[in-house]
Amino acid sequence: MPYDRAMAMAPARLLRRQTLAAQILAIQSLVVVVTAGVGFLAVVWYQHGQLVRQYERRSLAVAESTAASAALQQAVEAGDPGGQVQVMAGAVMRATGVAYVVVTNAQGIRYSHPNPALIGKPVYDDPEPPGTEPFRTGKPWMGVQRGTLGMTARGKVPLFDEHHRLIGEVSVGIYVEDISRSLVAALPKLGLYMAGALGLGAGLSLLLSRRLKRRTFGLELDQIASLLQEREAILHGIREGLLGVDKRGRVLLVNDEARSLLGLPAEARGRHLSELLPRGRLYDVVSGATEGADQPLVIGDRVVVANRMPIRAEHRDHLGWVVTFQDRTESEGLLRELDTVAGLSEALRAQSHEFSNRLHTLVGLVQLGRYEEAVSFVTDLTSARNELSGYLVEHVDDPVIAALLLGKSSVAAERGVALRVQVEGTLAVEPGAVGDLLRVLGNLLDNALDAASSSRGPGRHPFVEVRLQPVPPDLLLSVADSGPGVPPAEREVIFSDGWSTKPNRTGARRGLGLAMVREVVQRRGGIVDVGQDVGAVFSVLLPGVAVARHPDVSVGAPAGGPAVGLGVPAGAYRA
Repeated sequence: MPYDRAMAMAPARLLRRQTLAAQILAIQSLVVVVTAGVGFLAVVWYQHGQLVRQYERRSLAVAESTAASAALQQAVEAGDPGGQVQVMAGAVMRATGVAYVVVTNAQGIRYSHPNPALIGKPVYDDPEPPGTEPFRTGKPWMGVQRGTLGMTARGKVPLFDEHHRLIGEVSVGIYVEDISRSLVAALPKLGLYMAGALGLGAGLSLLLSRRLKRRTFGLELDQIASLLQEREAILHGIREGLLGVDKRGRVLLVNDEARSLLGLPAEARGRHLSELLPRGRLYDVVSGATEGADQPLVIGDRVVVANRMPIRAEHRDHLGWVVTFQDRTESEGLLRELDTVAGLSEALRAQSHEFSNRLHTLVGLVQLGRYEEAVSFVTDLTSARNELSGYLVEHVDDPVIAALLLGKSSVAAERGVALRVQVEGTLAVEPGAVGDLLRVLGNLLDNALDAASSSRGPGRHPFVEVRLQPVPPDLLLSVADSGPGVPPAEREVIFSDGWSTKPNRTGARRGLGLAMVREVVQRRGGIVDVGQDVGAVFSVLLPGVAVARHPDVSVGAPAGGPAVGLGVPAGAYRA
């Protein structure tokens, strides 16, 4: 690189190496200096114009007062160039300090002049003088002109006699150099004002740069740009939802994952939470009405964990809150399955002795040669399960629903709980509604089995009863258990996310089953209710689930099979 070019680029490189506050201070100082310089020049130019106009008006005033002299008028009428008129003009010059006083007659012939050699000569050699001469126009004039005495600020007035006849003019001038000297004399004070303004501007620029440095935590431009890029990458790259809310409840930032989980519109930023979220547990957690770490939420078909933390600047100023949302649907599902497996393993260990006893009984009967009794013993053990399987195949068209009920019967048997199922008519399910029915029925059965198995005692036979009543296109279902029931004061809160009374064996988050049931029922426009019989009775109306497949079977008539009436209280089903 040539030396001259390197020297020219050196200031730019030096400026780039300075801190952000130093750069801003330098730029602001330069702006203040340039502004002050331009302002100073503008004020000088304006002041010069004001002085010129002031001297022009002064010259005009002197000319008017001179022309008003009756003695001067008579001397001009007498036609005596250089005589009495010259004396009067000199007296005016000495009294007022003007550069000259020139008096002419109506033809433009000088009757007075600071240079006596010009007395008696015309003001202009041109027989047609310009329109600035009052002896020709009869009108006063003021301005700056160059004449025999140099550049002067002049005032000219016509000279009239007592009969108001134009007999000449009076011209008075002040040297422009005098104007410049007056301006130069005023410059020190003006410069002092400008210096004060420059100092004030520099001081304010320094304070602004220091404040900016504090507000940006001493970060430079490239660091701020890098932080912005990292922020955008983090916000839109992580799989957790992130929602920033200020103290007034307005959304400051929202990333793609939060927008997807919460169903927020693209223009969510700047809007209030009440405009974006429906009233409920989600709104309570985000707004801070419900506090605590790892708040479980059911949003649609997703299980979400929310955490709300305050945002503080420099550990002092409270700016708002940041709420994170973690999608735990898969992990919670796995933990719930693990919890179920753990419960099954405990039930299997508890029943292993009973199985051993039955096996020893069977072996003993065979050894004793009591073959018929052995066959009868085995047949009695398997008849109940075969009877339930046949009943489900006959009355439930959807194999997934039948498999769920059959699987839960195995779980119930392993826990020592009697599961009884009653289907009124034949149940056929809409293909798109199978998932919703599985979620509702599965969660209600899990809760009922837990409640029934925990209420085991002397003289008590734990049971769970399921009743399915298709009324196409709707489905009425109820699940009753022999557990302790639900107190009336808790029949609303049990459907809230995170509410549970069951112990946690595997780390699975409790209190989500009934919340999922409520979410499905509300989404389909149905009703869920909880009542009391022997234990708790959960009744659900699911619209648009059942399909009329067998019109020859009267809906509502109890079908044969291993089912009993559930004793559903009046009002449990509400249309």
